[in-house]
Amino acid sequence: MHEIKYKMFKLEELFDAQNGNSKLTKTYCNMHSGPYEVFSGATKDHFAFIDTFEYDTRNLSFSTDGEYAGTLQILEGKYSVGSHRTILVAKNDKIDINYFKYILANVIKSKYKKGDVPSVHWKDIKKELVCVPINDDEDIDINMQKKISNKYLKIEKNKKILLEKEKFIKNINVSLLNNYQITYCKINELFKPTLGSGKYTKTECVKNRGNYPVYSGNTNGVFAKINVYNYDGEYLTWAKDGLAGYLMYHNEKFSITNHRGILIPTEKCKNIDLQYIKLVLEPILRRNIKGRLGLEGKNEYTTLSKDMINKIQEMIPIPIKENGEFDIDKQKEISNKILKINKIKEKILKEIDRLIKIEIKLI
Repeated sequence: MHEIKYKMFKLEELFDAQNGNSKLTKTYCNMHSGPYEVFSGATKDHFAFIDTFEYDTRNLSFSTDGEYAGTLQILEGKYSVGSHRTILVAKNDKIDINYFKYILANVIKSKYKKGDVPSVHWKDIKKELVCVPINDDEDIDINMQKKISNKYLKIEKNKKILLEKEKFIKNINVSLLNNYQITYCKINELFKPTLGSGKYTKTECVKNRGNYPVYSGNTNGVFAKINVYNYDGEYLTWAKDGLAGYLMYHNEKFSITNHRGILIPTEKCKNIDLQYIKLVLEPILRRNIKGRLGLEGKNEYTTLSKDMINKIQEMIPIPIKENGEFDIDKQKEISNKILKINKIKEKILKEIDRLIKIEIKLI
């Protein structure tokens, strides 16, 4: 195979940068609604559409600040650009912007400024050196750029296929209840939702260090360990805020903060397997949360109070015997099957995640 020759260029030798138009605010766009898209810092949703356009050429661009700062995107058609985005205009016709979309990702990542408002700007990257294929005459080789970018495109397509499979597997819900006689109960028939104590602050826990775990709402692990406990035995607790609605199973001596709630069994809660209840109840709780959801659980801040749980109308399915009593053996049988399925799903998802994260460098 013919060896590819490369030359290093500063970005400013290859591109001119044009910052977005600061007048294109939401208010302005609403007043000038039309068919032409305005691209701003966000990449997941449409920002606005207006009645004029500033560009009708295909250009590489990146978000300059906010949650998606540094995200590269190729813009085409007739469009305009808002103040949270920069356009990179190629200085000559030997530049394949598909190629640069791939190789600039790590350059921008290296100059990304974290903080309350993450940012990256042209002045931060314009002096950076990038590797560009050249021909035997030492000129920039656009054909080789296209060959390389096509290979990156195939890799990206394969990763998208893996992401779709990952999403599909995550959403697989195998119903194992069809072969069982089932009854349905409201949550507050079986449990009394109760919040933890507000006294278990970090300061208070430090003063009373011990061996008994304290759990809070913002973690699936231990918040602290203290020298007293409020509960002893088998219980389910739920995250009240943060990633609200997720359940934890306990069989121990423990306490919880007021960012977590506990489901206290009622008189009716007999012959009930809490491991089974955790598996069937958690999706119900998650469907009833309120607040800000993030992508894949990131940046989520949701809530689920005890009053919200008491108002949930969706019922818990529970296997019963022929005489109508709760069948704890069948509950355990179902939960064991669900756990086995979840382990298989987890193994597959772990492998897909590994494949998606593989970085293949073609230059």
